[in-house]
Amino acid sequence: LKLQFLYLIVLSTHAHIMGKGWKKGDQVECFYRFEHDGSGDGGESYFPVLSPDAGLVNPRLGVTDSWQKGEVMNDWDPARYNPKDRNTWITVHMCHDRWANRKGISLDLSDPHNTTVQFPPCDVRNLKEGMAYRPRISFFVVRWGGPYPVPDHAEDGEFGGWGDIGTNICDRYINRFFRVVYDKVGPDYEVYSCFVSQSADLPKLYGPGISGLLKGKYKAAMYYLWPVAWVDCNEGATGYVEKGALLNAMQAMECSGIPTRHPHPSNLYSMFASKGWTTQLCLAKDFCVPVTTKVNRALVLQDPTKAAVGAANAVLALQQAKYGTTHFNPSNLRGVAKLGFSWEAQDVYAFTGVQELGKRLESLLEQQGCIADSVYVQEEIPNNCEIRVYLINGKPQKYLYSRFQEVNADKGSFSNFRRIDDRATVLKEWLEGNEAGLKDAEEKIAVLQERWLTWMRAENPEIPPVCRMDFFIHLNGAHATVYTGELTEQGASMLGWKEGPQLTFEAVLNECVEQTLYDGTNGPPAGGIPNFIANPTHSEKRPRK
Repeated sequence: LKLQFLYLIVLSTHAHIMGKGWKKGDQVECFYRFEHDGSGDGGESYFPVLSPDAGLVNPRLGVTDSWQKGEVMNDWDPARYNPKDRNTWITVHMCHDRWANRKGISLDLSDPHNTTVQFPPCDVRNLKEGMAYRPRISFFVVRWGGPYPVPDHAEDGEFGGWGDIGTNICDRYINRFFRVVYDKVGPDYEVYSCFVSQSADLPKLYGPGISGLLKGKYKAAMYYLWPVAWVDCNEGATGYVEKGALLNAMQAMECSGIPTRHPHPSNLYSMFASKGWTTQLCLAKDFCVPVTTKVNRALVLQDPTKAAVGAANAVLALQQAKYGTTHFNPSNLRGVAKLGFSWEAQDVYAFTGVQELGKRLESLLEQQGCIADSVYVQEEIPNNCEIRVYLINGKPQKYLYSRFQEVNADKGSFSNFRRIDDRATVLKEWLEGNEAGLKDAEEKIAVLQERWLTWMRAENPEIPPVCRMDFFIHLNGAHATVYTGELTEQGASMLGWKEGPQLTFEAVLNECVEQTLYDGTNGPPAGGIPNFIANPTHSEKRPRK
């Protein structure tokens, strides 16, 4: 009933706005959206800042989506309005006196062209109407603002490809999310964005101060950065920050009452990104995690070969405890060494025997700037392929199939990634038509999905609105052995899944407005997120400047 009431209010307000004309000099408020000022097309968007320092000093903080004061520059007749013709829109002079971009460049306000913006009528209202306005949702967004842009990695390649949505730290991804917010909620939200260019920017964020800026009924923090176990030393590593700096910043905002809605609450996100769950649950047979041990950095730096022997003996002992037997010894043990807080299939090296394992441990930890405190050593998993399961509100929505087809003999790194979208092709090309075996794997994966979702509630009571689970399958006739390969956070690579971004963003938005807290028994709301705005112009793509 509350949602229906809100819908009627918005619909009534829209009818009022569309029937209203404007006169030159009218004082108004306009809903300014950062993405429509050139962002993502090679141009730099500008946004209102509250003080000169906010736009000049790192980190840079501004209001990237919000209602802003303006003055109508020409008489406007609603009868002439054509949503597809920008020349028929309302021309407004923006009155805010300080604008900057993520690079710290202030907007030249002496040039009238820089402060002249055209808006559709649904994004313009009388100044008095906004005096008591409180947005439905306030977003606090932390994103990259360094001198080098974040690449999209939208095409297939060595990282498997992210699809046309791009990586979850790039402008394209962020802009698409806020288009969904606008389409579903209309101009009833605000976004404060903080642009960081280095890890040292993050401790400067002051939770109580940020919380005080957010006026919405609901508050949501969104962090579009990748935490890594590296210091800031690589100019090309855009979007990466030290893991401790980001997690501490997330916790500081959470302590000030701003819940993390992307990617996950800090404690759950740390569990995912660190891969800490692999050692904690590798002996729990019900979770099908490969046997894994963790080797401390100091042991590797002191004597890589001795550290490798210790790791190999630990894996053999864990195999004996889990399976009751082991078919390996330190000289022929096969597996992978990998780092936590690492992204895009990097820092995973295959090995055979302790001599090679020692080299892998050393090469991982002696990379320039690496501050990882340990390396995971995991037994080899025989497999036909990997099944990636995308879950929305706890329900599987998409299965994708993939595998790396080559291993570098010298380094042990994986390459030649290939994905297959449909089940029939996987059966034919990778599984020799073994329908019974694949069906057995799918049934076991379905059980594992529910088991993992229940386990997540031990770390955080809310089941994630979006996550991805990766499973390795090995078929032997009609029997399948399934291993849990990865628990992947919200925002993981969608491998070109076309419907994925929309479903993901709607589920995240749903969590932001707290309409549904999935409890394991109820599914997502029927029909997805209610469309609070009936106005079709809200979903139209506004031409860029």
